[in-house]
Amino acid sequence: MCGILATIGDINKNISNDEFQTALSLQAHRGPNDMGFEAFHGNKLGHTRLSIMDLSDSGHQPMYSDCQKVALIFNGEIYNFKELRTTLEQEGVSFTSQSDTEVLLKSYIHYGIDCIERFNGMFAFIIVDKRSEHDCTYVVRDRLGIKPLFYFKNDESYIFSSEVKSILALAKKKFPLNKKTVSSYFSYRYSILDETFFEGIQNLTPGSYLHITKQGTTQQKYWQLADFVDQSEDKGEAYYLKRVDELLDSAVKYRMISDVPFGAYLSGGVDSSLITAIMAKYTKQPIKTYTIGFSEEGYNEFEYADCVAKRYQTDHKAINIDATEYFNTLNKLVAFKDAPLSVPNEVPLYLMSKELKKDITVVLSGEGADEIFGGYGRIFRSTDDFTHQDILKEQTETAALFDKKYGQQHFSSELEHFIYNYSYTKPVLKHNLLAKNVDWQTIELALNQRFERSFNEVAASDYQTKMMYTFETVHLQGLLSRVDTTTMATSVEARVPFVDHRLVEFAFSIPNKYKLKWNSAEDQTLAKTKLSDQSSEVHDTPKYILKKMGEKYLPNEVLYRKKMGFPVPLDKWLGGSFADQARKILTDKDNIANQVIDTTFVLSLLDDKDLAKNHSLAMKVWMVLNLFAFCGSYKKHLN
Repeated sequence: MCGILATIGDINKNISNDEFQTALSLQAHRGPNDMGFEAFHGNKLGHTRLSIMDLSDSGHQPMYSDCQKVALIFNGEIYNFKELRTTLEQEGVSFTSQSDTEVLLKSYIHYGIDCIERFNGMFAFIIVDKRSEHDCTYVVRDRLGIKPLFYFKNDESYIFSSEVKSILALAKKKFPLNKKTVSSYFSYRYSILDETFFEGIQNLTPGSYLHITKQGTTQQKYWQLADFVDQSEDKGEAYYLKRVDELLDSAVKYRMISDVPFGAYLSGGVDSSLITAIMAKYTKQPIKTYTIGFSEEGYNEFEYADCVAKRYQTDHKAINIDATEYFNTLNKLVAFKDAPLSVPNEVPLYLMSKELKKDITVVLSGEGADEIFGGYGRIFRSTDDFTHQDILKEQTETAALFDKKYGQQHFSSELEHFIYNYSYTKPVLKHNLLAKNVDWQTIELALNQRFERSFNEVAASDYQTKMMYTFETVHLQGLLSRVDTTTMATSVEARVPFVDHRLVEFAFSIPNKYKLKWNSAEDQTLAKTKLSDQSSEVHDTPKYILKKMGEKYLPNEVLYRKKMGFPVPLDKWLGGSFADQARKILTDKDNIANQVIDTTFVLSLLDDKDLAKNHSLAMKVWMVLNLFAFCGSYKKHLN
């Protein structure tokens, strides 16, 4: 796990070696063990290394081909590198190190760019190929976007980086605050487009690569999840149970390959508990596990994490944090992320990573299970709200609930329902939060087109599958960005077994009835007269196939309890001790966030006596404060 930085093309004429190395050093937290920089055929390539496998100097980057005409910088891991190496050796390729970086480079030399289809891993890498028959550059990001790769294009020149801050240091210009990203942030908590908060700085689309030649640049999609969405054949519950078990076992086992100490996040939820249980099969030493929470009642899951830790005799640490530590850390984390935080639990995740770094360098985490197995029960079951909306609105007992949830909407399409339901900040409140001198309506149309494209990619599927597909291809990006930021900021590598592409591909062949399973035929009938909020986890079992598979590993009180998020007591803090601090932040007239926020309205929310009891409203205030913190930290780079 590392950080990479590259400047490709004529832009190098305006960037000195010292400037480049200074920009590279901004990513030292991503790779504190080694730093490499080389000028290569008019380009500059930089790398910061966090040593995980092959701890010797042979993993130093940039790495060059035997002919010295191909250079590679690489962030990530190729988990199946040993099998690939064996195959290459059988085909006459020799190696000088034990690193997966050399396997990646020699796979490219041997197979060409199609080598990426052979990789199981998380990766962002740049290959500069100056062999006469090629003379090109490839910039590649893994299938599901586990590893970030940002870029800025200036004419036919590029800056590529694992973090935006290094691009800002080299671009030598100010960037407009990206209003599309601001709008997306308040609706969905992260950017649903391949854009950042700096207009003109992009994130490379997952599962794609750029091919840069003298003739120009093309972007190629080499992997598309839509190609694997097919539930036309029902192979039976037993088959799916067996195959999910095999694939998850393999995914976890692969992610335990390491030459440094490793452990696991253990929240006490299904996903992290399953990962811990499977890890226990493959190590004789107690697994180091970590959980974090708040001392306020109802704001931690310590008892469930303890249950799993005792069952598998892990070396377990529970970490408590308070409000002061939380807010003191927030600004620091914004500076690592180069963006406002998406969800409040990013701060505790960072603090937990900081703590576990004392013991380990690699941590396995449970992101990605809900998206592929139907874990967001109330959301995924809400497809029935759309189907039954006329019935629900006619019934006395559900009409008021429907209006409260959907604001008296009548949805004419699945897409319209999805966008309203998925929006974290509903239209009326969002209108009040945002400044009135911006054409937000046009921006909203551009955001809606992203979801429309996702739905169209699986147009033949039912609504529930379209929703899960959109969560996997769009929503997951926010989660992966969160885990990358919070771990790499502390020089820790996070690995996510549920985002193994083999498991993801297989999950989209499983009929949805095995993911969100009705508890009985009677339950299915009863649910037709209820909203998803009232029927999910009462009449059905979300993530059923995964939980059923997990029965051999975990007790029912862990597997079948109601889903709990990662709550943070924002309402209690912002409606109490930290209200004055929030007012001070919002009354900073020089903050560029004033361009996009109606601060008068937000200040009125802080005066609302009910704020201390309204977590949803407190969350919106928290998001505004994050935007102000971000714009304050980056004021010299924004205009």
